[in-house]
Amino acid sequence: MRGLFEDLDRLDLDAHLRRWSAPEAARADGDVSEWMAAAQMFAARIQEDPARVTDEQWRAVERAWSALLAAAERATGPQRNEWLLRDLWLRSWLVEKIGPHGDESLFDPGPVLERVLDAMPMSPEAAAELAPGWRDLARERILELRMIRMLLNPARHIAPLLADHPRRPELDTWQEVAARLP
Repeated sequence: MRGLFEDLDRLDLDAHLRRWSAPEAARADGDVSEWMAAAQMFAARIQEDPARVTDEQWRAVERAWSALLAAAERATGPQRNEWLLRDLWLRSWLVEKIGPHGDESLFDPGPVLERVLDAMPMSPEAAAELAPGWRDLARERILELRMIRMLLNPARHIAPLLADHPRRPELDTWQEVAARLP
């Protein structure tokens, strides 16, 4: 199964789709750097020329991309939200560049916002309370506060498309708090 990580830079989009949709991809045991390279190369192929990707390919992209990230997390653990952040960034980039597109959730800004908000390590009130004295906090707490900012960035890029989303007020609250975080 190590062959899944070979020649990643030589694969075109269809080859990535086949590779990451294959059943053996779900059982692969790569190290973190191999999975990061796989996700990075696949995302690069998706972003190369999104206008040329067909609707059928987009459906396959969504399945293969989700399968790759799920396999990466299974093999390596969440890696401080590495796989979630990669997914959020790719989805927000696609929504920003292409806009909402058909019935594909890959192009739906709502799930990006919902996943961002659901992944927050604490409430906005708790973060606001910790913000002024963040330099005196334990390292783990500081990392949680930084994660809040990292999680918010993908949603911030597509915020104009989220104006009517029912959870938009939560995003606005978090944005205010984030300005005071490390």
